[in-house]
Amino acid sequence: MTALFADALDRVARGERNVRLEACTWGETARMVSAFNVIAAQQQEAASTGLGDPIDRGILFHRLRNALHVDDSLSATTSFVGIVEISRFAGLRQKVGIGLANRLVRHIAERMRELLPMCEIGRMGRTNIEFAFRATNVAAAEQALEAMGQALEQRIEIEGFTFDLPIAIGFADASAQCAREEVLDRAAAAVARAQAERKRVCYALDSPELDESFDDLALMRDLPRAMAADELQLFYQPKLRSRTETIDSAEALLRWFSPTRGLVATERLIDLAEDTGAIHDLTEWVVQRAVADQQAFAAAGHDITVYVNISGVLLPDELFATRVLEIVAAAPGRIGFEITETAVIKDPQGALANLHRFVAAGVKIAIDDYGSGLSSLAYLKQLPANELKIDQMFISGLIDSHRDPLLVRSSIDLAHALEMEVTAEGVDDPMVLALLRVMGCDLIQGFLVSPPLPRAQLIALLGDDDHLTRLTAPPIGVPGQWPGADVG
Repeated sequence: MTALFADALDRVARGERNVRLEACTWGETARMVSAFNVIAAQQQEAASTGLGDPIDRGILFHRLRNALHVDDSLSATTSFVGIVEISRFAGLRQKVGIGLANRLVRHIAERMRELLPMCEIGRMGRTNIEFAFRATNVAAAEQALEAMGQALEQRIEIEGFTFDLPIAIGFADASAQCAREEVLDRAAAAVARAQAERKRVCYALDSPELDESFDDLALMRDLPRAMAADELQLFYQPKLRSRTETIDSAEALLRWFSPTRGLVATERLIDLAEDTGAIHDLTEWVVQRAVADQQAFAAAGHDITVYVNISGVLLPDELFATRVLEIVAAAPGRIGFEITETAVIKDPQGALANLHRFVAAGVKIAIDDYGSGLSSLAYLKQLPANELKIDQMFISGLIDSHRDPLLVRSSIDLAHALEMEVTAEGVDDPMVLALLRVMGCDLIQGFLVSPPLPRAQLIALLGDDDHLTRLTAPPIGVPGQWPGADVG
């Protein structure tokens, strides 16, 4: 059997693929056959991602050869799986290039083997390193990882470049009878907790916070399947044009109805998708579905504009812009994007360039949640937008506040001066609707007009003239007595 191992190791080291050993049924040798096949698969994966050079092979094969020698002295120790996450490494990788970034990751992996006894590197990703090690207990493991992390954060010099890299480490007990992916998920959840709490090392304790992080990882793993299984749906909240009492646009809102989790909170889903990079595929799915639904609205006699929310993470991405423009070409002039002002601040040059590409292709731009953040006139005047949406936090106080009417009216006047229409969000009171009409607000959105509806129900609403008639009825009361009715 030793000769077979040696031959297989040499073949994988030469770069051969699909090298495997036949399964055995006796003791330690059988376990090593399984270990070899896992490592060979990992090596092939590393090669396919550009990280598979002789340094990686040396680490992995040294681990395997050591594992061939069983050490009885380790029987009193516990096995752990850990993940080292290099903070802010994605941005650094863009600046120094893929080659140097990969060499930096491998340098850190080599340092880990020197710093942590019995450390076995399992896989090197773009920003993290998975590893396994042994320790007498959790406290000893945490102490060893703390010392290792502190050493890894010391200044590194490679090829004339100097790096100071913050490190976050999460680890989990691998001794329990559970799937390898589950152990790695728990270690990843511990990394996320370490970053959130600004710790260097975090153990995967059984706690509500960690359970939530663990569930977040499982949620993201289920997302591709959910999109394929049509568990995700788009609901549409219409916008009423206040002067003509017609609906000519609607905002697409994402809903995930999971058969096991129930309704997944959309805000949580979007936050996780942004953090994990799944926001690209998710947004493309939403745009494709919105285009298809817009065509269904038009076929039913309601050629309305459908607005899709675009994450600030994606807005400066040139490749993303190219992809969505290919999708919206199927519904020319009838798709709009809603963005927030803050989405432009991180990368103004890239964001504005893509916004101008969208407008040139006939995509309408709406600025969402205006007033909820640090609104900047410097950015506002640069945005090629045709619609400004005033956040509902100001709309809700229109009839019982003296300041909100002033802010809303000034925002309407500002938007009109910049040749934009104004949408008021969160309108659920007839008196608020009447006051907004007096102020000159162009579009109304809220439960008073309609809650978000699936496609079929929105088509029915668009054909229901009686529903819109009740919105034209004047509210009870004397308009001159409303707070702020005399504004302007």
